[in-house]
Amino acid sequence: MIHLKHADGKFRVLKILLLCGFLCVPMACSSVKDDKRAPISTGSGQVLATVGRVQITSDELQSRILDRYYGPRALNGLIREALFSAEAERLGIRVRSEEVLLEVDQRLNALLGEESTDRRQAIRELNRRGLSELDLRKELSSEIGQALLIQKVVSARREILEEEILELWRQTWKEPRRKVEHIAFPFGDLREGELDRHGEWVARVGERWRKGAAMAEILERPPGLRPSFEPRIGESWLRESDLAGRPLFYRLFEIGRGGILGPVMEENFGWHLFRVVEEKAPRPYSEVRTQLESELRNSPPTDTEVLAVEESLRLRIPVDVREDAF
Repeated sequence: MIHLKHADGKFRVLKILLLCGFLCVPMACSSVKDDKRAPISTGSGQVLATVGRVQITSDELQSRILDRYYGPRALNGLIREALFSAEAERLGIRVRSEEVLLEVDQRLNALLGEESTDRRQAIRELNRRGLSELDLRKELSSEIGQALLIQKVVSARREILEEEILELWRQTWKEPRRKVEHIAFPFGDLREGELDRHGEWVARVGERWRKGAAMAEILERPPGLRPSFEPRIGESWLRESDLAGRPLFYRLFEIGRGGILGPVMEENFGWHLFRVVEEKAPRPYSEVRTQLESELRNSPPTDTEVLAVEESLRLRIPVDVREDAF
């Protein structure tokens, strides 16, 4: 119902290694008897290992990796891009540079961090690997540009059924909705004698939340209070029907915007605190139908959709791959 995460959880994903041509993995070398004959090199580049008289080089390793794992995949990717580009041209579809730049900036913030300290550290790591922020930006621009083109082609070819639009309306605008912030306090490994003290702390958290204190401040644990499970926070849009079978939470639709509900104790789980952030009244289907159809048409395509469109394009556009391509 409501997605939760640890209150102090901060996730920062940096996929910089994907930009490297291949990973240099240290190899364990076994000693061999001296062989006075000249070594036989199997390729050019830095020698990574020597087996008897045979030298294995970095170029050979890279070639093996590319041929075995990336060659067919890369060629198929280029074929897919060519197919979708041809279809985009036929349909008069284009990707504007502003769309790509906006997506690139968002992805860079996710990868490198929005805070100046995190960003500087991430850029130093990039530089240590011989890359720069500009390299990352160029790579993302190419990747995102193609992804947006594929998404637009799939969207243009989608058949949106009336029942799909109706179902989305039922989930969104048919009933009143409320955006709710949620703090959950699981019992965890609390002992019976500790329940009252933790309950009192949760009540104080609720009072400070009502007075407008910041989340980090209100969740500060008092000295001497033994940690159980950490509080978890979440945010979600809810309909009254989402609470069917959960009468403890019905009052969420009785309090106004900014109101706090709780502490509510749920047996075999713990305490809950809720705050109503935003309210949306229902809207007639006829009023929002066009908007909902657009949302469905422009939603990100699934892998299944992309493959289905690609297969249909191959039936119309000849694709000939040489037998000795690899």
